[in-house]
Amino acid sequence: MTSGPSIIPDWDYDGVLPANDTDDPTSAVRSPYTASLFELAERFGNTQPRRRLFRGLLNFRAELHEAGLIRGFQWVNGSFTENVEGRRGSPPNDIDVVTFLHIPEGYSVETFDHNFPSLFDKIRLQDNFAIDSYFVPLNQIPSEEIINISIYWYSLWSHTRDGRWKGYLQIDLAGDDDEQARLQLDEMEGDEGGQA
Repeated sequence: MTSGPSIIPDWDYDGVLPANDTDDPTSAVRSPYTASLFELAERFGNTQPRRRLFRGLLNFRAELHEAGLIRGFQWVNGSFTENVEGRRGSPPNDIDVVTFLHIPEGYSVETFDHNFPSLFDKIRLQDNFAIDSYFVPLNQIPSEEIINISIYWYSLWSHTRDGRWKGYLQIDLAGDDDEQARLQLDEMEGDEGGQA
């Protein structure tokens, strides 16, 4: 599932990502915007609090990869993708993530959860990584249910609480650019002379 070119649009006047290309609203350039982790680091890692949150996302992904969860994609949303500093004068608190994944061969959702319970412990993920996490097992549920779940998340995430349209992001679950994103954060911190 792709949404066109790998670009993250500028925030609109409400401080959110636009839901689509307002100049060409029927184009494939629309939310969820496909981006690399490097692009997320470059765009949203511009302050120390944001870099701390982004490192939490990278550490969360590292645990997923260690458990063999490498196929799928993640939708990223919440205050991390918004200009909350401009709107409310404070940094984002966490990153909202829905992970659409393939459970490895030989596992069911139940056996995988039994073997890796900490990956699905929402309180632990919030405390350790500042991640508000949800999972959709692509290869374990019927396609009709996947469609219904996707519609739910799209309709929930494509609007602000007061009903205005907004966009969100999609990143690949494979760890191909996680290390490059970490290096990008390190470089940004070095440029500022601080630590996250």
